[in-house]
Amino acid sequence: MANSQVANLIQLFYEPKAAFTSLKEKPASWLVLAITILGSLAIFYWYFSTVDFPWMLDRMLSAQPDLKPEAREAMAQIMTRNTMMYSTLGGVIFATPIIFALFALYYFIASKVMGSSISYSKWFHFSIWLSVPSLLGFPLMALQVATGNGQIGMEDLNMLSVNYLFVQAPVTSPWANLLNSLSLPYIWTAFLSFVGMRVWTEASVRACAIAAALPYVFMYGGMALKTAVSS
Repeated sequence: MANSQVANLIQLFYEPKAAFTSLKEKPASWLVLAITILGSLAIFYWYFSTVDFPWMLDRMLSAQPDLKPEAREAMAQIMTRNTMMYSTLGGVIFATPIIFALFALYYFIASKVMGSSISYSKWFHFSIWLSVPSLLGFPLMALQVATGNGQIGMEDLNMLSVNYLFVQAPVTSPWANLLNSLSLPYIWTAFLSFVGMRVWTEASVRACAIAAALPYVFMYGGMALKTAVSS
């Protein structure tokens, strides 16, 4: 089972249609889920263990220049190294499967609209397989931690973000959060979503393209609208 998952993982990078054809019958994705969670835990534990915490805290608070002094002091007392580390690690453990489950629910509903009878459990595995491009970020995140001399902001761990690669908006910019969350692997993920839905549902190119794009249009479009209104 593990060997077949490794083969499918590699095949997604150069022959996604064949990979999804194989996955339609045996979609198990526990290896990818384990790599995603364990890799994230290792990176963030290493990061919080080595980061210059006073520097990081000052950087985070500087992103909120409108904070009153008493609020800033209260946040500084609450945001300790251990608090931030374990809340982040806990978020990885619990939030990661929930996010995959929500995406699976979307694909399940979309497939029903297309007339497919594929079960929710298969779409759950499908959503995990779509995250494979994001695994490419782990070595780059490790490189950032190893070479950052303890002064790397969390947002700069993602070297594949639009902000890191192209814009370099400061943390004080209202658009920084959106630009940091936009990452190049998501383009690949959206393409894999399109290919996978075509293979699994056999629906039209138009229907699968719309279904693949909608989550990202709503998510990032909503973030952009909120930022534009608030700024």
